[in-house]
Amino acid sequence: MTSVRLVALLATLAGTASLPSAPAFAQNGAYPNKPVRVIVPFPAGGTTDVVARLIGAQVGEAWGQSVVIDNMAGASGLIGTAAGVRAAPDGYVLTLGNNQTHSTNASLFPKIQFDLSKDVQPVALLTRTRHAIVVPASSPYKTLAELIQGGRGKPVNYASSSPGSSSHLVSETLCSSMKMRCTHIPYKGAAPAVTDLIAGHVDFMTASYASAIAYIKAGKLRALAISGDTREAQAPDVPTLHELGYETLSADSWIGLYAPAGTPRAVLTKWSDELARVMAQPDIQQKLAGAGFEPWFKPLAQVEEFHRNEIARWRKMVQTAGVTLE
Repeated sequence: MTSVRLVALLATLAGTASLPSAPAFAQNGAYPNKPVRVIVPFPAGGTTDVVARLIGAQVGEAWGQSVVIDNMAGASGLIGTAAGVRAAPDGYVLTLGNNQTHSTNASLFPKIQFDLSKDVQPVALLTRTRHAIVVPASSPYKTLAELIQGGRGKPVNYASSSPGSSSHLVSETLCSSMKMRCTHIPYKGAAPAVTDLIAGHVDFMTASYASAIAYIKAGKLRALAISGDTREAQAPDVPTLHELGYETLSADSWIGLYAPAGTPRAVLTKWSDELARVMAQPDIQQKLAGAGFEPWFKPLAQVEEFHRNEIARWRKMVQTAGVTLE
């Protein structure tokens, strides 16, 4: 069990589960009438940050107001998520999170001071990216079967972008289900994890396709398998986990926008409608695809049910992996 020592910190950030009452939206004039802050619970330069800055610039230009990206990294995304929950529900502080911060953490951290099923309001889903099981180019393992066989014979270690991330959970599920002898080495973000993987300091990693594709193309990493039921156009030689018979490991990462519970519906609708416009632009779709993301927009009307289902889906993955954090 990994100890992250979060209880006191999160109690300070999130307080109790109660939230400030919603402001009188009509009294504040047209929204937005001042800059909007979007919290990213990860370091600058990461995949979520890249999407935040691309989308934020488009929304800010359309509305004539600054959209300020605020990176609040740490504690597996809980610091930034807690700050977003604690914010006044007036539409001026939102959070761009992912499946870890707004789904998986609900099951990983039983002592957190907020409820992801009640204290956050999904606004829209923006993108998703596949996962790839990757090894250094110098690795002796050429296939997933070889990695599994090697991990049964001698200990192997794997990197993850953070404790409790999908990177961690998919790898741990692989190790436990295949009876491999694995050691988890967590990092503070995907970038340092991939750097050490390329250098051969760790044996393998389940990486988001967005964070790994450039190194796969450059020949610095070898992809043994990729999530999804169809092969990736940019890596057609890489088999899918479905092809190889590991459907239970096939999970994608997604990125979505969240507001504090109680945010006026008019604000949520304005964001959802604007994001629909931005995500429909061919140049935005091209930029996202080039960075390894699949544009995957779901508006306000659809994302609430999706959010509930994802919490349940990742709970099963957490239980299978046998991971709990404090």
